[in-house]
Amino acid sequence: MFIVDAHVHIYPPEFESNRDSIATGEPWFDKLTKSKVHRWVSAEDLIASMDKNNIACSYATSFAFHDQGLCRIANDYVLNAAKQYPNRIKALTVVSPNRPGACEEIARCAEEGAIGVGEIFPEGQNFDITNTSETWRLVSSCLEHNLFLMFHTAEQVGHQYSGKGNVGAKEAAKFCLNHSDIKVIFSHFGAGLWAFEAMPEMKLILSNAYYDTAAMPWLYNEKILDAIFAIGAGHKILFGSDWPILDFSKYKKLLDLTRLDTEQKSMLLKENVSTL
Repeated sequence: MFIVDAHVHIYPPEFESNRDSIATGEPWFDKLTKSKVHRWVSAEDLIASMDKNNIACSYATSFAFHDQGLCRIANDYVLNAAKQYPNRIKALTVVSPNRPGACEEIARCAEEGAIGVGEIFPEGQNFDITNTSETWRLVSSCLEHNLFLMFHTAEQVGHQYSGKGNVGAKEAAKFCLNHSDIKVIFSHFGAGLWAFEAMPEMKLILSNAYYDTAAMPWLYNEKILDAIFAIGAGHKILFGSDWPILDFSKYKKLLDLTRLDTEQKSMLLKENVSTL
């Protein structure tokens, strides 16, 4: 089956070699790269993993820094990877939304072939996605260049883990209420936002929202996928692995346990992302 992974990360080699110096000014980068699950991986590593798991295409990003210059270095690497492996790697661009140069960087990356902006990390980048005075420039730039957005979101209950952050379903819903005109992916199942698609008024508010499965094996059992399709939101869920911290094989085990039929699995693994 043709599979698209809508959420993977790769890193330029200088991030690993300069990790300690970068970490002094980037506390979230410091925390996450010290995590026991972190792995330094390249574009070549990604392609090898894709070949192993029969994944045809991946949407790749790097790390959402607070520093705009580091975002640019990350973007250059991802854009070059997409050019080196056309049709197999699609580039997402990261920017620090409240820092000077964000709009210019979005324009530059769009011209170089980026298809979206993300994974934006609101807490790590001091960015309030509920505040239109902060969000309108980012949204306007994405709309101007026909790019979608991806935000890191996390369930605000359950166990704590590195990089969880403080942005959940409430904040994500407020973003959609403020910005109905841009397609947006909320990672990690939108922190549970998908469940509110069963409410008629929220279904309308969330008409531009998509959700990905990133980190699912660590957060949920297979029944979450059955539930998403059961409430009528199955056309809005995208397969995203959060590779390299998780491999497709772990998702396949869960997918095989679901009640989803072949058509629904195809929606999850490839068709929904094409509508995005």
